[in-house]
Amino acid sequence: MSPEFVDFFNVVFRFVHVVAAIMWIGDSLLFVWMEQNLIKDAKDKQSLGHMNMLHGGGVFYLQKRVLDPTNLPKPLHEFKWQSYTTWLSGFTLLVTTFYTRSGTLLLDPSKTDMLAWQASLISLVSIILGWVLYDQVWQSPLKKYPAAAVAVLATAFLIYANWINGFFNGRFVYLQLGAMLATTMTANVFLRIIPNQKKFMAELASGKPHNLEYGRQAKLRSMMNHYVTFPVIFLMLSSHAPVTYGDDHNLIIMCIIIVGLVLIKWMMNLYQSFSEWLYVSITIFTMAVFGVVAVKALPAPPSSGPPLSAEAALGQQVFATKGCIACHQPVASSIAPSVHGLYGRERALVGGEKVVADEAYLTESILYSNAKVVEGFAPAMPGFEGVLSDEEVSQLVEYIKAISNP
Repeated sequence: MSPEFVDFFNVVFRFVHVVAAIMWIGDSLLFVWMEQNLIKDAKDKQSLGHMNMLHGGGVFYLQKRVLDPTNLPKPLHEFKWQSYTTWLSGFTLLVTTFYTRSGTLLLDPSKTDMLAWQASLISLVSIILGWVLYDQVWQSPLKKYPAAAVAVLATAFLIYANWINGFFNGRFVYLQLGAMLATTMTANVFLRIIPNQKKFMAELASGKPHNLEYGRQAKLRSMMNHYVTFPVIFLMLSSHAPVTYGDDHNLIIMCIIIVGLVLIKWMMNLYQSFSEWLYVSITIFTMAVFGVVAVKALPAPPSSGPPLSAEAALGQQVFATKGCIACHQPVASSIAPSVHGLYGRERALVGGEKVVADEAYLTESILYSNAKVVEGFAPAMPGFEGVLSDEEVSQLVEYIKAISNP
């Protein structure tokens, strides 16, 4: 199968993945919002609340009712395929983009000499075992103490994140954690929420008293999914934010952002009962931003290699914050050529021409990326003319020179 076909195949599945995720997360946000805004009617014992919604030029009347076993509503819509489609398309992308390509898309060669198949196996097994641990915690006696259950899972999450950060590259650390959280969400729907709903509906249909615990457990899992939506969105889109995953303190930055997003979502859910919710949300957002800025100002951990010059160290920061690190991995990959060991060496270009990677070539390639395209790669890199200052370009060149001659 040609690389062009594989890339187009990935574009199709990425589009499906994004659209399905928008629909799924939109459902979660809407249903919880409706639950929080139902108007209670003490006179109607069969009503759990109602609301009127204006949309598209019409008024929609919504009511949540106690189900009557003798008159079950039909058709009864279930919202599940958005979840299933999101996971299936996402897993397909994980396999075609990462598992079947160079291991450098997962690994950081400066941290490990692990083989690609070993990294892929760790990723896949972790996704499965992550769900098993999550599910066992919520089936244990801890389910009666949600705060304790969340604390246990958060601790396990951080220990695991620190472990994989020792061999995965920063971008894939975020993606792996996002894939694991997203898997627990879909598994909640497929293995817990939908089956529990089917159980109590079957009991009602047969005229038996239905077990209220089925409904409580389904709602608990649904709310767990709801509070994880914002963190999952961040982690799955993090490949566009090298300023976060590319930092030496990427895990601390991730924790600040995730905690901030969960707290803001909590405040959004309290807006009917807590009048100061917006001010608290703004405060949380501001504190998180300043927290990330403070972490990024921390000195980098000591390097095992020779120290960089002051200008090369600034170039390393530009390399991380401007997105270069997202594609130019420490060794060659299928996305972009590596810049490690590049300076002073000969490059083969599209069309058969060859050129030595000197300062002039590096500067031209940064500013006008399509002027000289390396053989075997698409002209996909954007040019940075007008984006980077002359000083930043010079710093990048110095950094590339430094990592070419350790």
